[in-house]
Amino acid sequence: METKFGYRGIACHGLFAIAAALCVGVASATSTPEGWTDDFEAAKAQAEKEGKLLLVDFSGSDWCGWCMKLDSEVFAKPEFLKGVKKDFVLVMIDSPRDKTRLSEKAAKQNPELVRKYRISGYPTVLIMDAAGEVLDTTGYRNGGAKAYVKYLKDVRKSSRAIVDMKREIAALAEGDPARLAKIDAVFASFDKEMLRKNASYVNELLKHDPNGKYAAKYPFIKYCLPLEKKFEETLNELQGRFFKKMREAAKNGQKPSKETREAVMAEVNAEAVELLAKVQKEIAAAKASAPANAKKDIAELEKKIGTIAKQLGSKKK
Repeated sequence: METKFGYRGIACHGLFAIAAALCVGVASATSTPEGWTDDFEAAKAQAEKEGKLLLVDFSGSDWCGWCMKLDSEVFAKPEFLKGVKKDFVLVMIDSPRDKTRLSEKAAKQNPELVRKYRISGYPTVLIMDAAGEVLDTTGYRNGGAKAYVKYLKDVRKSSRAIVDMKREIAALAEGDPARLAKIDAVFASFDKEMLRKNASYVNELLKHDPNGKYAAKYPFIKYCLPLEKKFEETLNELQGRFFKKMREAAKNGQKPSKETREAVMAEVNAEAVELLAKVQKEIAAAKASAPANAKKDIAELEKKIGTIAKQLGSKKK
């Protein structure tokens, strides 16, 4: 399940559970629902022919609770299929425990796609163009089928603008004023979520910005997103420490005991308090020097990290 920052929930308690908090009818013997396909290449060809986008659901249909919840609340609803069939080709890339639920093609294809698109959590839903390039990423969303369809229509609109822009700027060199103008025209009206997911284009504007025009226009990307990335890197580092210590604690291939797991988590939590304190200092310094239109976003990030640090500090005692 995604958090606000786009991180994946981690199936353990303590640090990672806190961070995650802050942030269909089957028509055949396979797990592919009616109205969906499990043939990725055929879906791309169909999307190209019909001028549609791909909605690709990476799921664990027989073990992932959030995948089942997304299926029952959204994908299995008639209003969902009716709402998206005009604009999307629906693709199911399943990773079930029971491999008999897969067609012969899916059994070979799906692990390759999981690796290619670096899927690390389920469900992951990717919106792609007909070439298979990712335009947007989501997963389970609250609100049911109606809200999900609205979200996808909004994504369709913004993604179409991005696809058209990419075609128009393909022959223009990076930094070309005409290229920068076309990029700016598309992203000027995007919200923070879409800016975050397409930050590379805005960063091109910021790279070629001698007068600070784009920095003033995109303060979130200029000032706050680098701090978010620093925070995410810290979480990833701490996650890596936890699993490394767990591997070291394992003996003779046996899983560590509950007591050992809790001791390792307490140790990593203590390290987390120290690392997050350093991140907090960096954020405080950045907020002090940032322009007024960037301070609010930085302050929101500072508050969330402060909450995590406080909760971890209480666990340390």
